[in-house]
Amino acid sequence: MRYTHIVWDFNGTLMDDVDVAVEAVNDMLRKRGMKLTDKAEYLTMITSPIIDYYRKIFDLTVVPFEVITEEFLQSYDARIPRAGLNPGAREALDTFDKMGVTQCVVSSFEQQRLEALLTRMGVRQYFSAVSGADNRRAEGKVDRGVRWLRESGADPKRVLVVGDLLHDLELAQALGADCRLIARGHQGRRELETGGVPVYDTITEMTEELLHE
Repeated sequence: MRYTHIVWDFNGTLMDDVDVAVEAVNDMLRKRGMKLTDKAEYLTMITSPIIDYYRKIFDLTVVPFEVITEEFLQSYDARIPRAGLNPGAREALDTFDKMGVTQCVVSSFEQQRLEALLTRMGVRQYFSAVSGADNRRAEGKVDRGVRWLRESGADPKRVLVVGDLLHDLELAQALGADCRLIARGHQGRRELETGGVPVYDTITEMTEELLHE
């Protein structure tokens, strides 16, 4: 395999939390008597930064983004204990670790909660660095990814970014790195395929292809 470093996204890529997120959004819609969403619709509408998604379904001049964020997180946090890793995630991390590939996480998830979940799921040891947000607003992560690259000294041509959103492709482009996307997370395959990079149904499928390159 030609990559020496893999930059992983967390939510929707390593962690299987899409159903949890949809349920949390529906809690907010139900509270306001609005039409509920479903997973299929959610996958076509979600984007990053998350405020752009909320603009599609709420009037943020009436319900401030900060209120929406706190409501979402209250519902999300109540359900997150039941979320686990996506199929093939642990096996992929272990495989690349044994190959000597340096792995890190760059996520829009808040740092302390990110570290806690990685530890609870038993995979924290696979990562040389974990870069989460310093707030809970799920803002973009490109700046932190660029900082990681600078500090790591990695050759961008040998870095692979793996994620579930077109925002992960934006991160890869900012790094000058390659990108592979997994269509099991927060954005649907049709949306991901507009990025022009390889899209896989599972992490296992991606891993098998990488091992044979």
